Amino acid sequence: MEQQEKNELQPHPVQEKLRQRWIEGALIFAVFFVHGGAPSPNTNETYYLAKAKHYWQPDWCAGDMFLESADAHLTFYWTVGWLTNFFPLGTVAWIGRVAAWGLLACAWQRLSSCIVRVRFASALSGALLIWLIHQGNFAGEWVVGGVEGKCFAYAFVFWGLAAMVAGRWRLLWPWFGAAGAFHVLVGGWSVIVAALVWFGERREDRPTLVSMLPALALGLLLALPGLIPALNLTSGVSAEIKSEASQIYVFDRLPHHLAPLAQPGLVVARHGISFLFLLCVFALLNHLSRDSTSRRTNPASRICRFAWWSVAFAAFGLIWELACWNHPALAASLLKYYWFRLADVAVPLAVAMLVCLWLERLVAERRRWAPQALAIAMLLPTLHLVQISATRFQDSTPPADGKMVSPAAWRDACQWVRDNTSPDAVLLVPRLSQSLSWYAERRSVVNWKDVPQDATTLLTWRDRYYDVYWHVDEENLYVPYRSLADQGTARIRKLAKQYGADFLITREYPPLQIPAVYSNAWYTVYDLSPEAFAAQRGTSAP
Repeated sequence: MEQQEKNELQPHPVQEKLRQRWIEGALIFAVFFVHGGAPSPNTNETYYLAKAKHYWQPDWCAGDMFLESADAHLTFYWTVGWLTNFFPLGTVAWIGRVAAWGLLACAWQRLSSCIVRVRFASALSGALLIWLIHQGNFAGEWVVGGVEGKCFAYAFVFWGLAAMVAGRWRLLWPWFGAAGAFHVLVGGWSVIVAALVWFGERREDRPTLVSMLPALALGLLLALPGLIPALNLTSGVSAEIKSEASQIYVFDRLPHHLAPLAQPGLVVARHGISFLFLLCVFALLNHLSRDSTSRRTNPASRICRFAWWSVAFAAFGLIWELACWNHPALAASLLKYYWFRLADVAVPLAVAMLVCLWLERLVAERRRWAPQALAIAMLLPTLHLVQISATRFQDSTPPADGKMVSPAAWRDACQWVRDNTSPDAVLLVPRLSQSLSWYAERRSVVNWKDVPQDATTLLTWRDRYYDVYWHVDEENLYVPYRSLADQGTARIRKLAKQYGADFLITREYPPLQIPAVYSNAWYTVYDLSPEAFAAQRGTSAP
């Protein structure tokens, strides 16, 4: 009787396993929270959430060129963006972050536990993943940060990879289809690379293509909300416009993601050396783990092959960029598809898993230096998280305002605009500003960050951007003005008339011969309306 009561008090194995998963998931979430928990808005949140709010409230910043351009992320707008109807943008950002980090933590715990069957190894591998992506990315990809569509897409990719390493191929394709719904390129590249991994399996270890057709069809159906808007970005436009838009997107706007070799030499060297070092570590760990990854059906083997194939596509992207160096139109026609994106995640992912497998083997074999190796593996990502936390403690500037001189003064000027101007006012703003709509809820003529994704509007953005912020110098080269104030009164009045701008926010020096309606230590707000000019000159407005 006593033995029976004792057995009843013991935790049930299923409950114990579930409790362990929750604890591991909470630890992973905590790691993601520390890494990605910068003050809002984060770099891309002004881009995605402002677009999402305008999608649900077309009168909000109506007429803004970027906000009224084609909608490329409908799934994100319908799953996260509708919250902008009820909460401020900053609140929506944090709700979206928590949701994305929670899904990523659950998915990562599942994937890691399929490969490294040691308690709490998923927390260590998750911390290693974040640190390795931060240190070793080649083309600027990230997984945990501000909320946007790809954060949710990568969560579904991790779930799909968990199905892949377990040999559940029919379940993989719907997961990747869901990823494609949130971000068509993240899901699309994952499908292509996973298909190559499947093809490399022995026939007796993989399902036939025919048997997977229903799962593939379901994956495609799930991906349609992301695929159709992406296809519409270039529908109905000429081949010349498509080509020119691709070149603008690849070489003018996003070379750090799409054409890495087009960046300054020091930037290429820094990121290239970091990624090559990470790749060498990957190859070494793959070699050291050959006993446990030699069978092609082994979970670690499948993850390694997934990573190697992603590296192969990144290598092709580099070869294509070099081969088409003097033919930008041809180069951009393929480089616009983000050939380097998946390798930036897949290689750190594989390294994180292999490190944990290697540590598991060291501990099992009772190697003398196993504790030291484990301590180092835990210390490196911990130092990264401590450094990030210390930096934020010293400087709480939101990443979206990081390029602004005196972000506090910028937010103050935006607040004045919000409180003292008409909701339909149009503003000329500094070139690197990106948060006017976030703080002031007003539309801008143009800025660097808010680049449309459809081909036609992208050309309009390019022409407007260079017209407003750049000029030709003595050597017949395009160079940016230091500030809008440096352009002088006559040119600002011309831009105001050309683009219908009502106000200007710029540095306080040099002063312009335009009515100033607000000023703080760093920024001045000028009234560009004809009535203000007339009042200044003592005449009536035309």
